[in-house]
Amino acid sequence: ESRPTLELASVEPRRSESRPTLELDSRLAHTSAPQHRMLLSFAPFRALATSLLGLGSPSTVQVVGDAYLDIIAKIDELPQWDGDTAIRSPIETVAGGSALNTAVQLSALCRTRRQRDQPRPFRRCVLHSRVGSDLYGELVAAKTREAGVTLSARREGGQGVCICLSGRRDRAFVSFKGSVADLSEADLDVGRLLAPGTSHLHFSAYYDCSGLQPAVPRLMARAKAERGASVSIVPQTDATGAWEGGLLELLPHTDVLLCNQREAASIAGVAIAGRRATWYEISEAVRRLHARGAPLVVVTLGPDGAVAATEQQWWFQPNQERAVKDTTGCGDAFAAGFLFGWCGSRDVQRGLVYGCACGAAAVGITGGSEPLSATSVNACMRRNEGVQRAREVRTPRTAAAGASAEAEGEAFFSEENLSDGRVCAEADEDEDEDDDWSAADD
Repeated sequence: ESRPTLELASVEPRRSESRPTLELDSRLAHTSAPQHRMLLSFAPFRALATSLLGLGSPSTVQVVGDAYLDIIAKIDELPQWDGDTAIRSPIETVAGGSALNTAVQLSALCRTRRQRDQPRPFRRCVLHSRVGSDLYGELVAAKTREAGVTLSARREGGQGVCICLSGRRDRAFVSFKGSVADLSEADLDVGRLLAPGTSHLHFSAYYDCSGLQPAVPRLMARAKAERGASVSIVPQTDATGAWEGGLLELLPHTDVLLCNQREAASIAGVAIAGRRATWYEISEAVRRLHARGAPLVVVTLGPDGAVAATEQQWWFQPNQERAVKDTTGCGDAFAAGFLFGWCGSRDVQRGLVYGCACGAAAVGITGGSEPLSATSVNACMRRNEGVQRAREVRTPRTAAAGASAEAEGEAFFSEENLSDGRVCAEADEDEDEDDDWSAADD
């Protein structure tokens, strides 16, 4: 191709080595970049060269939050009391947790080196958490290292364990919080968390990590003041049902809020009538979150894709449905993909493209902590491109006078349009037909 695409270089960890190596993407051979580049294979050498050559600290995304041991059972129906439900697939044990899964996928994406020429590229991802000092904790630490993630974690107490009942369309959890609930500021190496080069601070599973909540405002403020870092939060479900914990007060200081439909509605105080939110319910939830100070709200729509909104603009990226192996970790993969696309460019559309591709690829693996291959992400990206290119659309609140937000929104997010990916909004008249996301960047 004459121009490189958003597709990822096919780079995966070598299982026989403790750290992955980097390879060149052959598709870049026709670009203006030098054809002969010396790539440093291991992170310590990159850091040493960075220091010796005076190039500054490598830009880093710091992920803070939960690290679980996930025990996954794939089921068709929820089991009944006083019964024994037989399943066809073996029960699997993997490292998990929203923060851990997100860090795994971000680290894998970083190894593809697809952020070249972005204004704010990042090169590293570090996971900050607390891991149990028991056998389960040792399994989590070992599996995290095996996935190629840099882990900064205190080892103490009982490891948080989550039993995941994974169905074809949904999932349920039974959790012993343990080390996750005990996670606090005292467990964090704050000097490392706010080290030179920190460009983004991501908090995962805000409600799960109740012991960390009092420190979050202070850490956010320091990251912004000392490092000029951007901040994102994934709230996840509040098991207490209160949906409090100071999250609303954090929204004016958060650059990106990432959540699913029910989380967005619950945080905003919008009741959902059915199993899935309607457009009006999503629109009202986003409006209220904007009113509380959230500048950018990203809402996942399950197999239908995702939307993102500022007060001025809405974006929509649909997904092409694919066979589901396990839904565990799909939202975490989406968050990793969105941050990978958005952090280096501040391009919401780019973030949605990567997020939906990673989320779709994640349903093809078991658990959320198996690093996604570049091949699978690229395949999902191409499938999604076949549905509908992501595009910027007008928010209903800035539509022509006389058109109700609910009517315009229902047309935009109708079941028909979500299923086949057609967007009921006029494209910009000056839109360049060649300027699609598959050929817009490296």
